[in-house]
Amino acid sequence: MAEHDEWTAADDALVRRAMATLRTDVESVPLPDVRFVRARGRARRRHRFLALSAAAAVAVVVAGTAGYAVWGPSSSRTPVTPASSGRTASTTSSASPTTTATDSLAVPGALPLLTEWTSALQLTGTVRLTPVKPFGPIECLSSEPGTKVQQEEVTRAPELQGGATRFRIGAGQDVQTAAAGIAQDIAGCQVQPAYRVTQKSAASTWPRLFSYTAGGAGSGWWVVAPGPHDVTVLQVNQNDRPESSFTQAQVARLAEIATERLARYGSGTTTTTTPAPDVTGPKAIDEQMPVVGPGPLPPSSLFVAASQWSSAALTGGSATDAGPGALEGSTAVASCETDQQQAGIGGRVGVVSIRVGTSASGYVGRQRVQLDDSTGADTQQAYVDARLAEARTLFGAGCSVPNATIRSTPGPTAGTWRLDTVFSDGTPTLSEWVGVTAQKTPGAVSTIVLTRVADPTQGFAELERLLNLARQK
Repeated sequence: MAEHDEWTAADDALVRRAMATLRTDVESVPLPDVRFVRARGRARRRHRFLALSAAAAVAVVVAGTAGYAVWGPSSSRTPVTPASSGRTASTTSSASPTTTATDSLAVPGALPLLTEWTSALQLTGTVRLTPVKPFGPIECLSSEPGTKVQQEEVTRAPELQGGATRFRIGAGQDVQTAAAGIAQDIAGCQVQPAYRVTQKSAASTWPRLFSYTAGGAGSGWWVVAPGPHDVTVLQVNQNDRPESSFTQAQVARLAEIATERLARYGSGTTTTTTPAPDVTGPKAIDEQMPVVGPGPLPPSSLFVAASQWSSAALTGGSATDAGPGALEGSTAVASCETDQQQAGIGGRVGVVSIRVGTSASGYVGRQRVQLDDSTGADTQQAYVDARLAEARTLFGAGCSVPNATIRSTPGPTAGTWRLDTVFSDGTPTLSEWVGVTAQKTPGAVSTIVLTRVADPTQGFAELERLLNLARQK
């Protein structure tokens, strides 16, 4: 047998690059809940989940062997919510909403909000709302009636899994005809022998409601809700439950909300777009700054210049610059976010961290820019709307971690909050000010977080000052 050549540095570099690529691919698709895999009984979906699980197992072995360190927060960072194990990472909220579904209709968004799911279905426990990106298929539909522009998943472990998908119907097509085609597919659906669908609403009215049972794979509901230019499809699955615990009245209320949201915020409505507001005050300038995150990164010109962070209220007048240290590599920038949750969001993403001086304790805040640089204006706007809706759900509700509770206080302007981390062991409370806004660049959204403010009474004022600069970018 021929002798093998000696291992070289080039061989080592080649293997490390391959393992890094594998790790990136695996981390972009978090592991699913095994109970959902077992209950749904769909061979196509089960095959995909098993493949992902096997890839993740290989990645664990590879990462352990090579000794790679996972990107993560620095020791000075506020704790974040543990990652979900769902198909995509999700945001969490208490199931006891502080507003009714009627009140929440004033909040823009073409799909039902988390508070509306919980209030309509009277959900208790921890309910999760997850934007789905890239979009996934909908079982029972033989074809898609238009362009899929928005998709979200709702879960409550262990038995509830549902979601909402919005289709934009093309010009020249009749929306109700498209909705009728969807309803026909659902009425005749049989994804497995035990699958039985029953129409629960009149065939001449909208929205249409369908219940289903699937033997040992559970039960649930379907809703088809047309709007002026869109159709929303809702699905509520209760895995391992032979008969759904949700009543027709509850599902009908959710269907009404979905219909109302399409009328107010669907395609073609004046409130669909979210332009950056008119800006007053200082003008934004550009600076070259280090941007971290997975490539390709958004350009540093989309970020607030590091020097413009400096102020008497924020830094005591000290100069600021962009540093490479705190949170390098992580795209979760505020409490209640996780790296896994952010991994479920498409588009470019980058983070700039701002500091006073050069020490690791000198960081005062950070900015994240998320950018959909696709060519379609509607797709870009849907991306922006989804990011803003996520922020309202995530930061507006607060969250809990094993050793602390993160309490949310809304700011004086929309899209701003103060998050106070209250520790159970008596450690002094940590506060951060968080703001999210659309930017001038189509498809761009900024999240700004202040973690150390010289004058805390001016925290919201300083946050708004920086958001005004971000809106100009």
